[in-house]
Amino acid sequence: MSALAAKETFAWKARDTHGRELSGSQVAVCESEVAGTLRSKGLYVTAIDPEPLLQGDIEQVRTSRTEIATAMSQRKVKRDDVIAFCQQLGVMLETGVPLSESLGALAKQTKQKEFKIVVEGIQREVQGGDSLSITLSRRRRVFPRIVVSLVRASELSGTMPLMLERVATYLSSERKTVREVKGAMTYPMIMGFTAVVVTALIVTFILPRFAKIYEMRSASLPWPTKALLTASDLLLTNWMYWIPALLATIIAAVVWYKTSSGRSAVDWLKLKLPVFGPMFAQLYTTRASRTLSTLLAAGVGILDAIGICRDVTDNVHFDRLWNDMEDNIRNGGAMSDAAFNSQYVPSYVASMMSSGERAGRLAQVMDRVAAFTDEELESRVKKLGSMIEPIMILVMGTVVGGVAIAMLLPIFSMSKVISGG
Repeated sequence: MSALAAKETFAWKARDTHGRELSGSQVAVCESEVAGTLRSKGLYVTAIDPEPLLQGDIEQVRTSRTEIATAMSQRKVKRDDVIAFCQQLGVMLETGVPLSESLGALAKQTKQKEFKIVVEGIQREVQGGDSLSITLSRRRRVFPRIVVSLVRASELSGTMPLMLERVATYLSSERKTVREVKGAMTYPMIMGFTAVVVTALIVTFILPRFAKIYEMRSASLPWPTKALLTASDLLLTNWMYWIPALLATIIAAVVWYKTSSGRSAVDWLKLKLPVFGPMFAQLYTTRASRTLSTLLAAGVGILDAIGICRDVTDNVHFDRLWNDMEDNIRNGGAMSDAAFNSQYVPSYVASMMSSGERAGRLAQVMDRVAAFTDEELESRVKKLGSMIEPIMILVMGTVVGGVAIAMLLPIFSMSKVISGG
């Protein structure tokens, strides 16, 4: 009786050799026993969960799954936590600590609630017989596709500690690059927002007070002041029309962006903007070079590496470049041919890629390309920052100063205001 009491009912899902999904339940002592039984039948295990027998158990399972879904959907897991996870897991595995035990130790020491749930889920699935790469692939919002590919390659080659260190290095470099670009974009956005807010406050709160003074004096106003007063009157008296119109425009823009034509237009604009376009092209080139270098050095196939590059660039116009590369490789050609024909890849990058292909050292060459383009991107971002600051100050001064001058023009000709002329 004690042996029977120690057993539980586990619900499982698996795939057969033809890829068909199967499901069922089994009474066993632990998840490992269920996984072993299924694997002995030639099945590929995808999930094992204790089957709830009581209503309280059902609610507990639902709560747990809801917490995980919420954590994933809200994307509250920070990239810093993922980097630390890879670094610490690699060190523990290198010192001989088993994978499941390492994951348990990391779960206990993790402070961030959402990531703690993620790590506990990974440990539970690994204990159930799944490989680490499979468990990570189920959490794509936390672990990018490149991380999953590198971990899968390390499982095949037996170099997981080294590969996890390489993953942490890659993610750290990506974080640095993204922060640089975001930093360059943040300042003009803040300045532009400030200019809009200040102008709106002047037009809606301060200008109407001046309008009453001018109206009492029956003043003949200059055309800039008249235009400003007309705009203020339209904003204040017709707000019930333009606010819904503004909201409808925003919603329409969001819906349009989700269409293929909208996405293509926005991605084209990113690459063609006078100041920001070259920076985005440099960003995509840097990320693609770094990704190719990391994946090829880890032994990932060239076609798989190109597919992951499509994820990290995330631009439909660069997608065409990756499609051309895939077609060239399948037809026995070279990747660099597509790079030479692309208007977004610098010619020196295409030349270095061609040299790496001919010498059979593409991974090493792309690593050098990534380092060089990363330095260029950093330099470009710094120049952009030094350029944008005076431009935004000039624009903000022109807008706010123009509004202020338009308000004060009648006061400068006070004699006409008083005479009503």
